[in-house]
Amino acid sequence: MDYKIEYPKKNEAVITFTIPKAEYEADIEAAKKATGSEDPAVAQEYALAQEGGKVFTEAAKEHTLKLATQPAFLSEADANGNVQVTLTCTLVPEVTLPAYTGLNFEKQPITVSEEEVLQNVMGRINQTNLFEPLPEDAVAEDGNQVVIDFVGEKDGAAFEGGSANDYPLVLGSHTFIPGFEDQLIGVKAGDERSVEVVFPSDYFEASLAGQPVIFKVTVKSVQKAIVPELNDEFIKKMNLEGCSTVDELKAKIREELTQMKTEQEENRLAMAILTRVAEGAQMDIPAAMIDSQVSQHMEQYENQLKQYGMSFDDFLKASKQTAEEFRARLVPEAENELRSALVLDAIASAEQIGADEKDLAKEYELLSTVYNFPPEQLKMFIPQEAVAAQITQRKTLEFLKANNTKKD
Repeated sequence: MDYKIEYPKKNEAVITFTIPKAEYEADIEAAKKATGSEDPAVAQEYALAQEGGKVFTEAAKEHTLKLATQPAFLSEADANGNVQVTLTCTLVPEVTLPAYTGLNFEKQPITVSEEEVLQNVMGRINQTNLFEPLPEDAVAEDGNQVVIDFVGEKDGAAFEGGSANDYPLVLGSHTFIPGFEDQLIGVKAGDERSVEVVFPSDYFEASLAGQPVIFKVTVKSVQKAIVPELNDEFIKKMNLEGCSTVDELKAKIREELTQMKTEQEENRLAMAILTRVAEGAQMDIPAAMIDSQVSQHMEQYENQLKQYGMSFDDFLKASKQTAEEFRARLVPEAENELRSALVLDAIASAEQIGADEKDLAKEYELLSTVYNFPPEQLKMFIPQEAVAAQITQRKTLEFLKANNTKKD
């Protein structure tokens, strides 16, 4: 399709083209089938997006355009039924880089004190809940752990998800339905007991919400908590891989702390170098690009607040600010993030840093272990372009560290 491209101002391209009436009508019919909607507005939006995407792809290839935000669409039918389309495209700005090698940053030495090691060892020990069996005639008390088999029945029939074997339950932990744990106070190993409870009215499984049920429970053992102690005996009971003594646990903790601090220092060094380069770079970031970045942050904040059961409006009232004031506070952070990202992109381009097929394959293998999903199927959900961009960014940061760190 023929198109016209103009650059009315810096970092902006305006692409105009015409969709002939017959072609547009065919596009609308195809859009109805694709969207499954008879709503004219939905079909029109889909059809214009499809045609606009094809035209922009052609224009981007021919004129080396790189979008900073999604294009703005305007369309208008003329007297003959042809549709005039205008795409206003905000483009990624050009970046003039300062010197980005030979900056001689110093890497800070990594130290792990004995006090830090001991503090972390004690934390690991105190967070470990261990239990040991009591004599068979011992009576379960609050704070004891009982190991039980149970079957939940509603109206005399077992219900799905209501059964388990060798389940460890700490009495008084309030992890089961209210009333369940209380009815096991006083049981002994070998006891069988019918526990009658009522599911909470807001229980997630609708068929059980507010319903009375009976759990038939068999007690396998009653156990008491072991008091945490810094000695080899307790460490052995913790059943840690490669650690059966206090000294071995200390060595493991020291290694973990050293690795963590090393990674933190590597990240600090990379960010310090990148910040220095970004501060010296010259670029005119379009307002629309900054606004888009701010909107992403706003959305993230709203989602986080929802997780804590708080609406964004309630947050604004509690913090005594308007949405506009909150947005304004996010602008400097958004601009700095964009500067850093644009600088990394410019350096990667200048140094021809990118992700090859081996890099992508390795990254998808890593992601498959994280998400427990086959690599080939992951490619359907995580586009290769996004994965390649992350790899390129990491490689560029490694390049900056390698070329700006003072040698020992």
